[in-house]
Amino acid sequence: MVIEYNELNDDWINNFEKTDKLYQEFYKDDLYYINLKFVYVNRCNEIEKIKMETFLMSSPNKISREEILQILKKTTIDENRRYSLLSMLKYNITIEPDDIKNFLVYPEERNFLITIKNIDTIIFDKTISMLQDLNDLILIFYEKSNELKTKNHNNCTKKIFIYSRANKKTIKKQYKD
Repeated sequence: MVIEYNELNDDWINNFEKTDKLYQEFYKDDLYYINLKFVYVNRCNEIEKIKMETFLMSSPNKISREEILQILKKTTIDENRRYSLLSMLKYNITIEPDDIKNFLVYPEERNFLITIKNIDTIIFDKTISMLQDLNDLILIFYEKSNELKTKNHNNCTKKIFIYSRANKKTIKKQYKD
């Protein structure tokens, strides 16, 4: 008995691939870029400016410490004003494809915003292809005060010297009877 493979029906494979292409946008995939958002706050605690740019990651799903430091160095000065980093926030949508329907009904149950406490490598989780545009790294800057740099000479503290009395000894006199 000889089986001929030329007559094998592969239509079901082609149909599956066509159907799978329709759902390709709902599969999780690596991130190759994110949005950087810079929020500048002035000394009166008012948002002065918001900037946004796209950042291409050198390795998927990861921003290295050196890249973060380079971004900070580039963005701490704006319009001749110096700013310091107040906070870093990572917005990474990590929802599973099966949970999308539930998320649309109850969006308040999920929180994708995470505070980053240290300047170190930031790792983003894989995201559904359709939602990759929503992943952000938000940097909040606060304006540095120029008043601290100017020295007021009238406001100096006088230096106080404390001398030791270690050289002086007390001698007891003995009484003779």
